[in-house]
Amino acid sequence: MIDILMATYNGEAYLNEQLKSIENQTWKRWRLTVCDDGSTDGTWDILEQFQRRIGEDRVVILKNNPPTGSAKKNFIQMIQACQGEYMMCCDQDDVWHPDKIEKTFRRMYRMEKRYGKELPLMVHTDLRVVDAELKELHPSFHAYMNLRTDGKLNYELTQNQVTGCTMMINRYLQAYVQQVKNLEAIVMHDHWLALTALVFGKLSYLNQATIDYRQHCDNSVGAQDAKSLAYMWQRFRRGKTKFRQDMMDSSTQSEYFLHIYASCIDDKKMVKLLDKYAFVYKKCKIIRVFVFIRCRFLKKGVIRKVMQIFWG
Repeated sequence: MIDILMATYNGEAYLNEQLKSIENQTWKRWRLTVCDDGSTDGTWDILEQFQRRIGEDRVVILKNNPPTGSAKKNFIQMIQACQGEYMMCCDQDDVWHPDKIEKTFRRMYRMEKRYGKELPLMVHTDLRVVDAELKELHPSFHAYMNLRTDGKLNYELTQNQVTGCTMMINRYLQAYVQQVKNLEAIVMHDHWLALTALVFGKLSYLNQATIDYRQHCDNSVGAQDAKSLAYMWQRFRRGKTKFRQDMMDSSTQSEYFLHIYASCIDDKKMVKLLDKYAFVYKKCKIIRVFVFIRCRFLKKGVIRKVMQIFWG
């Protein structure tokens, strides 16, 4: 059984299409849990109609009281409460391709065969970027956003490469999430889960789009063409203040990750990398820049030698 965890908030405009795409999955052994965060539109009515048609044994609808106020908190609470073997996160406004569950679980099954069933595992996939009317904007989200997919911890520390609505995790990865208490220290639920998979288990990328990732005016997180002049101009206008805040948030997340899990991490190189990034804002500006460069871009050459002077 695959547990699908959906977070909703005022999603009536697109929710029916998403629910229909779940119903039409080629993999039929799924259970949907929806947690609504205080919708004031027709979202709850749509969910109740779907539950009546599919059955209460397969569709569970819950309401946060009081609302959490964020998708991150909503998803983490659902993940912590789930008791299934495998979990997938689901947004309210996308459309799943008919074989999304089947393809993702097939990769998960291969990972279990290779690494064993008792290792924390995550599978994530590509997405097809579409507009509000489901017209294609780009066939590949990762190419569109110019994101890496090689599953390296140093890169994941600085920029998340996993999109939550494409991922599947097993219950051994979910077990680590039970220790999370301070949700404010986490950037996003998918970012945290990806770090956990890379440190304690395995992360696998399926280079196929399994979802239509709808872009509209109400997206909390969206996609943009990272190679376009408009995007580069927007990044420039955001300037160093936003860049500094993003880096501070991700380093705070790394610090909290170490606070919870440091004693459980066997790989000392991972601990060292996490520690250096976690406390980067206690260093001077030059070292902060070098740490960021080392995590994201460093391979060989002169920069490495310069870095060693500051890093040691």
